[in-house]
Amino acid sequence: MAVLVLIALACGFNVSTANIQEANMARDAEGSQPTTTFEQNETFYAVVELANAPDDTTVKAVWTIIEADGEDPNQQLWEDEVTGSNADINFSLSNDQLWPVGQYKVEVYLNDELDRTLEFEVEGEAVVEAEPEPTATPTPVAEPTTTPAESEVERSTAGDSLAADSVEEPEVEYEPLPFEDEPYTHPSGAFTFALPEGFEGVSGDATSVIFADDRSSVGVLFIDAGEVLTDDEMEAFIDGFLPSFMDEISDEYEVLVQEVQPDDSIYVGTVYDAASGPGDADFFFEQRSTVIFVLFFVTTAYEEMGPTWDEIISSYKVDADAALAAVPATPPTPTSPPPPPPGPAVPAGKGLMVFNNNTDVDFVVDVIGPTNDSKVIPPKSTQQFTLDPGHYTINGHSPGGRYAINAYQFDIAAGQAFPINLN
Repeated sequence: MAVLVLIALACGFNVSTANIQEANMARDAEGSQPTTTFEQNETFYAVVELANAPDDTTVKAVWTIIEADGEDPNQQLWEDEVTGSNADINFSLSNDQLWPVGQYKVEVYLNDELDRTLEFEVEGEAVVEAEPEPTATPTPVAEPTTTPAESEVERSTAGDSLAADSVEEPEVEYEPLPFEDEPYTHPSGAFTFALPEGFEGVSGDATSVIFADDRSSVGVLFIDAGEVLTDDEMEAFIDGFLPSFMDEISDEYEVLVQEVQPDDSIYVGTVYDAASGPGDADFFFEQRSTVIFVLFFVTTAYEEMGPTWDEIISSYKVDADAALAAVPATPPTPTSPPPPPPGPAVPAGKGLMVFNNNTDVDFVVDVIGPTNDSKVIPPKSTQQFTLDPGHYTINGHSPGGRYAINAYQFDIAAGQAFPINLN
């Protein structure tokens, strides 16, 4: 789980909308210190701003010495390639020796086509060791600084919040936090996982629990879907769950990866920005029998907490039979009785879905179809969704998973008022 790789599948013919809006050399990964001149001990950064990029877009950087002291001209140093739709990409090249003084370039390729060449230079002089005492012998001549061997060159590629590695400082190897002697088991017996020491319970009910410290939180919730979902229905469930969850903790977020695991669970990795700062949130969705389990981890220190999260994942176990026994005997299901007269006014050319939340908790409804919409419906209240005619899927849940609707489908026509009741 610690290393996630996105693989782009090449097609025989592809017309891409991707383009490079801007590319510059800089002294930092963010590009806030643009330059075309470096000192011999600096790291080179090439910062690329990408636009309209689909997920299979590739950007490659090829680093070359044009001409430098003691080096063969037009000598290629390294090349790196990234695939994805990140808007901001940086490539970097570091050296644990001094760079030879001279002219360099990095060629930037978009989808294997050369887009532009960024030239830059290294200034300075090679370091000369001074003799401890003056003698009659000739002053030694400094040897030209040589290009580092391949094993001595460090490079990194990153998008968004990922930072470039530095060879100046050793890589920090984080250890997992100490754990409680016994794993946590939910009162229902539906799930269990190793609990780090210092994590306190912040919420929980018959179908969920959350533990947290000052930087991270881990939790599990489960719901009975009433049936085994198809792949498309599971995808719709995830598409409805993520916005309602992430909107509660962040101002904006981005899904970086979504992959099916060997055990058929679905891993989703996200990054987010909030008033308290940036963070990461990971999710594992799995259905056992008719029960959907969601394991999640939210943190502002992802790299440091990575080993701890790995231990939690390894220890996590679920019991579908125990979960089914814990779910209310008559789980809420959407119903669609005939609209009561007089019906609500329907805008011309539109349909109207009227959602009645008859429960005692807030309920989040996500509508997917020709018109996409999402609303939080307070308890014992009604919300209207004005929709274009067509086929729709709705997903919904209450915080904690007490009530849920998964991939419920219906059709609506112009002038039709379509009520849905959550009881």
